Amino acid sequence: MNDISIASCGYICYPRDNNAQNLIEYWKNSEVVKDLYFATATFAFESKPYFPNNSNHYILVKYAGLDNIVEGISKYQRPNSSLFLVNNETELFEKYHEKVSYVSMYYTRYDQDNHELRDIAGILARRDMVVSANLGNLKFMNNKKLPFIFPHADNIIILEVDGKKSHQSDQNYCERTRKDVARKGIPLINLVSFSILEKLR
Repeated sequence: MNDISIASCGYICYPRDNNAQNLIEYWKNSEVVKDLYFATATFAFESKPYFPNNSNHYILVKYAGLDNIVEGISKYQRPNSSLFLVNNETELFEKYHEKVSYVSMYYTRYDQDNHELRDIAGILARRDMVVSANLGNLKFMNNKKLPFIFPHADNIIILEVDGKKSHQSDQNYCERTRKDVARKGIPLINLVSFSILEKLR
């Protein structure tokens, strides 16, 4: 397994496979797991080469403390699974919310300074259904060497959305939100999005 720096919170994205049920039970009993979801994943075309053996369905694990979770993954992970995690480094904002129906991840091609981060946070916070936004980094947890290294892994923007209608409407809403940010001259590029199908914990 690749070296992983321990982060305080973030998402583990585990492809739904035959080994997933053991991990789901492990995560359900973990004190560091905040939320556990079953989700459909949509990878942007340009990002697919960086996610070998990616899946249509994932288990999303929202954690607060990673070390114990990594131990369980090491026990159950398939050798060729496209498992990755996103560590939250900077919280842009979080609103009170009762549920999350959609998680959308983007990247930028260059580092953002504090002024640009404030602009991004201001635009996103005005969007009613965007309930949280974080700046983070992407790490892969494959047991073999990846064919390509994602060059923008330290510039990940993670949005959580409390949608009111369908998953398609959530996707369209996030696309309009992305364009709102782009009008400020800050392009957010689609990486992967997750439509929440079921809350497992």
